[in-house]
Amino acid sequence: MYMPLASLKRRIGRFATTIARRYSRLNCGMKAKSDGALAGLSAETARWLEQNRLERMDATLDMFDEKRREFHLDRYRFAAARVKRQKVLDCACGTGYGVRLLCEQGNAAQVIGVDIAPASVDYARRHHGVGPAVYLCASADRLPLADGTVDVVTSFETIEHVPDDHSLIEEFHRVLRPNGQLIVSTPNQWPLKDTPFHVREYSRNSFIAVLESRFNGVKIYNQNSGSDTPLNHSQARGIIPTTPENEGLAECFIALGQRKS
Repeated sequence: MYMPLASLKRRIGRFATTIARRYSRLNCGMKAKSDGALAGLSAETARWLEQNRLERMDATLDMFDEKRREFHLDRYRFAAARVKRQKVLDCACGTGYGVRLLCEQGNAAQVIGVDIAPASVDYARRHHGVGPAVYLCASADRLPLADGTVDVVTSFETIEHVPDDHSLIEEFHRVLRPNGQLIVSTPNQWPLKDTPFHVREYSRNSFIAVLESRFNGVKIYNQNSGSDTPLNHSQARGIIPTTPENEGLAECFIALGQRKS
Protein backbone atom coordinates (compact mmCIF):
# COMPACT_ATOMS: atom_id res chain seq x y z
CA MET A 1 0.00 0.00 0.00
CA TYR A 2 1.33 3.45 -0.91
CA MET A 3 2.30 5.67 2.01
CA PRO A 4 3.23 9.37 1.55
CA LEU A 5 6.92 10.04 2.23
CA ALA A 6 6.19 12.48 5.06
CA SER A 7 4.07 9.90 6.89
CA LEU A 8 6.74 7.25 6.44
CA LYS A 9 9.40 9.58 7.88
CA ARG A 10 7.23 10.30 10.91
CA ARG A 11 6.69 6.60 11.57
CA ILE A 12 10.42 5.87 11.26
CA GLY A 13 11.16 8.76 13.64
CA ARG A 14 8.69 7.49 16.24
CA PHE A 15 10.11 3.99 15.98
CA ALA A 16 13.69 5.29 16.37
CA THR A 17 12.95 7.28 19.52
CA THR A 18 11.04 4.36 21.04
CA ILE A 19 14.05 2.09 20.47
CA ALA A 20 16.36 4.75 21.92
CA ARG A 21 14.28 4.98 25.09
CA ARG A 22 14.24 1.24 25.51
CA TYR A 23 18.00 1.06 24.89
CA SER A 24 18.72 3.63 27.57
CA ARG A 25 16.51 2.04 30.20
CA LEU A 26 17.43 -1.56 29.54
CA ASN A 27 21.16 -1.09 29.24
CA CYS A 28 21.37 1.08 32.34
CA GLY A 29 19.20 -1.18 34.42
CA MET A 30 19.58 -4.85 33.56
CA LYS A 31 23.25 -5.05 34.55
CA ALA A 32 22.57 -3.18 37.77
CA LYS A 33 20.24 -5.90 38.98
CA SER A 34 22.72 -8.71 38.38
CA ASP A 35 26.06 -6.99 39.12
CA GLY A 36 25.18 -4.75 42.08
CA ALA A 37 26.98 -6.97 44.56
CA LEU A 38 30.15 -6.87 42.44
CA ALA A 39 30.43 -3.13 42.96
CA GLY A 40 30.99 -3.59 46.71
CA LEU A 41 27.72 -1.88 47.59
CA SER A 42 25.06 -2.86 50.06
CA ALA A 43 21.95 -4.41 48.58
CA GLU A 44 19.97 -1.32 49.59
CA THR A 45 22.40 1.07 47.86
CA ALA A 46 22.54 -1.05 44.71
CA ARG A 47 18.75 -1.14 44.64
CA TRP A 48 18.58 2.66 45.03
CA LEU A 49 21.03 3.14 42.16
CA GLU A 50 19.07 0.77 39.95
CA GLN A 51 15.77 2.50 40.71
CA ASN A 52 17.26 5.92 39.97
CA ARG A 53 19.49 4.87 37.07
CA LEU A 54 18.03 7.36 34.57
CA GLU A 55 18.82 10.42 36.73
CA ARG A 56 21.25 9.29 39.44
CA MET A 57 23.71 6.88 37.83
CA ASP A 58 27.20 6.50 39.27
CA ALA A 59 29.31 6.33 36.11
CA THR A 60 32.29 4.85 37.96
CA LEU A 61 30.49 1.55 38.55
CA ASP A 62 30.65 -1.22 35.96
CA MET A 63 27.18 -2.37 37.00
CA PHE A 64 25.98 0.10 34.33
CA ASP A 65 26.43 0.02 30.55
CA GLU A 66 30.00 0.97 29.63
CA LYS A 67 29.21 3.28 26.71
CA ARG A 68 26.66 5.25 28.73
CA ARG A 69 29.13 5.52 31.63
CA GLU A 70 31.91 6.80 29.40
CA PHE A 71 29.49 9.27 27.80
CA HIS A 72 28.96 10.88 31.22
CA LEU A 73 32.60 10.63 32.26
CA ASP A 74 33.83 12.22 29.02
CA ARG A 75 32.02 15.47 29.89
CA TYR A 76 33.80 15.69 33.19
CA ARG A 77 37.15 14.87 31.58
CA PHE A 78 36.48 17.70 29.12
CA ALA A 79 35.85 20.05 32.07
CA ALA A 80 38.76 18.67 34.11
CA ALA A 81 41.22 20.07 31.58
CA ARG A 82 39.94 23.57 32.46
CA VAL A 83 39.73 23.64 36.27
CA LYS A 84 43.30 23.33 37.59
CA ARG A 85 43.69 25.28 40.87
CA GLN A 86 40.19 26.70 40.40
CA LYS A 87 37.24 26.77 42.78
CA VAL A 88 34.43 24.92 41.02
CA LEU A 89 30.69 24.51 41.48
CA ASP A 90 29.21 21.34 40.00
CA CYS A 91 25.49 22.06 39.90
CA ALA A 92 23.18 19.03 39.89
CA CYS A 93 26.11 16.81 40.78
CA GLY A 94 23.99 13.67 41.22
CA THR A 95 25.96 10.87 42.87
CA GLY A 96 29.17 12.91 43.01
CA TYR A 97 31.45 10.94 40.71
CA GLY A 98 32.02 14.07 38.59
CA VAL A 99 33.00 16.14 41.60
CA ARG A 100 35.58 13.52 42.48
CA LEU A 101 36.92 13.44 38.92
CA LEU A 102 37.29 17.24 38.86
CA CYS A 103 39.22 17.05 42.14
CA GLU A 104 41.48 14.12 41.27
CA GLN A 105 41.99 14.45 37.52
CA GLY A 106 41.35 18.18 37.18
CA ASN A 107 43.40 19.19 40.27
CA ALA A 108 40.76 21.75 41.21
CA ALA A 109 41.41 23.70 44.41
CA GLN A 110 37.90 22.90 45.62
CA VAL A 111 34.75 21.46 44.07
CA ILE A 112 31.34 22.18 45.57
CA GLY A 113 28.75 19.62 44.46
CA VAL A 114 25.13 20.72 44.77
CA ASP A 115 22.12 18.47 44.20
CA ILE A 116 18.44 18.80 45.08
CA ALA A 117 18.06 15.15 46.19
CA PRO A 118 19.16 14.42 49.79
CA ALA A 119 19.77 10.75 48.97
CA SER A 120 22.15 11.71 46.16
CA VAL A 121 24.09 14.09 48.38
CA ASP A 122 24.34 11.41 51.07
CA TYR A 123 25.60 8.87 48.53
CA ALA A 124 28.12 11.39 47.15
CA ARG A 125 29.52 12.14 50.59
CA ARG A 126 29.89 8.44 51.42
CA HIS A 127 31.33 7.25 48.11
CA HIS A 128 33.03 10.27 46.54
CA GLY A 129 33.98 12.40 49.53
CA VAL A 130 37.59 13.19 48.63
CA GLY A 131 39.58 15.99 50.29
CA PRO A 132 38.70 19.07 48.15
CA ALA A 133 35.06 18.02 47.68
CA VAL A 134 32.12 19.64 49.47
CA TYR A 135 28.52 18.46 48.99
CA LEU A 136 25.43 20.58 49.62
CA CYS A 137 21.73 19.84 49.19
CA ALA A 138 19.95 22.73 47.46
CA SER A 139 17.96 23.73 44.40
CA ALA A 140 19.90 24.87 41.34
CA ASP A 141 17.98 28.14 41.14
CA ARG A 142 18.70 29.02 44.80
CA LEU A 143 22.33 28.12 45.30
CA PRO A 144 23.67 28.44 48.87
CA LEU A 145 26.69 30.45 47.72
CA ALA A 146 27.55 34.13 47.98
CA ASP A 147 27.94 36.30 44.89
CA GLY A 148 31.17 35.91 42.94
CA THR A 149 32.61 33.00 44.91
CA VAL A 150 33.58 30.40 42.27
CA ASP A 151 35.84 30.42 39.22
CA VAL A 152 34.06 27.72 37.19
CA VAL A 153 30.52 26.36 37.08
CA THR A 154 29.90 22.94 35.55
CA SER A 155 26.37 21.68 35.06
CA PHE A 156 25.71 18.69 32.84
CA GLU A 157 22.23 17.71 31.62
CA THR A 158 20.53 20.15 33.99
CA ILE A 159 19.12 23.08 32.02
CA GLU A 160 16.52 20.96 30.21
CA HIS A 161 15.06 19.90 33.58
CA VAL A 162 14.39 23.26 35.24
CA PRO A 163 11.14 25.24 34.83
CA ASP A 164 12.94 28.54 34.20
CA ASP A 165 16.18 28.21 32.26
CA HIS A 166 16.87 31.96 32.31
CA SER A 167 16.74 31.98 36.12
CA LEU A 168 19.24 29.13 36.19
CA ILE A 169 21.63 31.04 33.94
CA GLU A 170 21.19 34.14 36.12
CA GLU A 171 22.13 32.09 39.18
CA PHE A 172 25.27 30.74 37.48
CA HIS A 173 26.19 34.31 36.53
CA ARG A 174 25.64 35.44 40.14
CA VAL A 175 27.95 32.93 41.83
CA LEU A 176 30.78 33.24 39.28
CA ARG A 177 33.63 35.67 39.75
CA PRO A 178 34.33 38.25 37.02
CA ASN A 179 35.45 36.44 33.86
CA GLY A 180 34.43 33.11 35.42
CA GLN A 181 33.74 30.18 33.11
CA LEU A 182 30.56 28.19 32.55
CA ILE A 183 30.67 24.61 31.18
CA VAL A 184 27.23 23.12 30.52
CA SER A 185 25.65 20.42 28.41
CA THR A 186 22.22 19.50 27.10
CA PRO A 187 20.74 16.87 24.74
CA ASN A 188 20.31 17.80 21.10
CA GLN A 189 16.53 17.91 20.60
CA TRP A 190 15.66 14.67 22.37
CA PRO A 191 11.86 14.33 22.08
CA LEU A 192 10.03 15.27 25.25
CA LYS A 193 7.66 12.33 24.98
CA ASP A 194 10.64 10.01 25.44
CA THR A 195 12.35 11.99 28.20
CA PRO A 196 9.88 12.21 31.10
CA PHE A 197 12.20 14.29 33.33
CA HIS A 198 12.80 17.03 30.73
CA VAL A 199 10.64 20.13 30.37
CA ARG A 200 12.12 21.43 27.10
CA GLU A 201 14.45 20.46 24.28
CA TYR A 202 17.22 22.56 22.77
CA SER A 203 18.62 23.02 19.31
CA ARG A 204 22.08 24.52 18.94
CA ASN A 205 20.56 27.97 18.31
CA SER A 206 18.14 27.94 21.25
CA PHE A 207 20.90 26.67 23.57
CA ILE A 208 23.21 29.51 22.50
CA ALA A 209 20.42 32.08 22.85
CA VAL A 210 19.75 31.38 26.53
CA LEU A 211 23.47 31.23 27.38
CA GLU A 212 24.32 34.49 25.60
CA SER A 213 21.91 36.38 27.85
CA ARG A 214 24.65 36.32 30.52
CA PHE A 215 27.80 34.84 28.93
CA ASN A 216 30.25 35.96 26.25
CA GLY A 217 32.20 33.98 23.69
CA VAL A 218 29.93 30.94 23.81
CA LYS A 219 31.52 27.95 22.08
CA ILE A 220 29.54 24.81 21.28
CA TYR A 221 30.82 21.24 20.94
CA ASN A 222 29.17 18.05 19.74
CA GLN A 223 29.29 15.11 22.11
CA ASN A 224 28.48 11.58 20.98
CA SER A 225 28.52 8.33 22.90
CA GLY A 226 29.33 5.97 20.04
CA SER A 227 26.45 3.76 21.23
CA ASP A 228 23.71 2.09 19.21
CA THR A 229 20.96 4.52 20.19
CA PRO A 230 19.53 6.36 17.16
CA LEU A 231 20.06 9.60 19.09
CA ASN A 232 23.79 9.06 18.53
CA HIS A 233 23.26 9.32 14.74
CA SER A 234 25.82 6.55 14.09
CA GLN A 235 28.69 8.78 15.22
CA ALA A 236 31.94 7.77 16.89
CA ARG A 237 32.40 8.49 20.57
CA GLY A 238 33.97 11.86 21.25
CA ILE A 239 33.71 15.63 21.68
CA ILE A 240 34.37 17.87 18.68
CA PRO A 241 33.65 21.52 17.78
CA THR A 242 30.14 22.05 16.43
CA THR A 243 29.80 23.38 12.89
CA PRO A 244 26.77 24.16 10.71
CA GLU A 245 27.53 20.93 8.85
CA ASN A 246 27.69 18.58 11.85
CA GLU A 247 25.31 20.12 14.41
CA GLY A 248 22.48 17.76 13.44
CA LEU A 249 24.69 14.77 14.28
CA ALA A 250 25.30 15.71 17.91
CA GLU A 251 23.82 13.48 20.57
CA CYS A 252 24.40 16.27 23.08
CA PHE A 253 25.89 19.76 23.03
CA ILE A 254 28.54 21.03 25.44
CA ALA A 255 28.94 24.80 25.78
CA LEU A 256 31.70 27.00 27.16
CA GLY A 257 31.07 30.63 28.03
CA GLN A 258 32.65 33.47 29.98
CA ARG A 259 30.71 35.53 32.51
CA LYS A 260 29.64 38.95 31.27
CA SER A 261 30.60 41.86 33.48
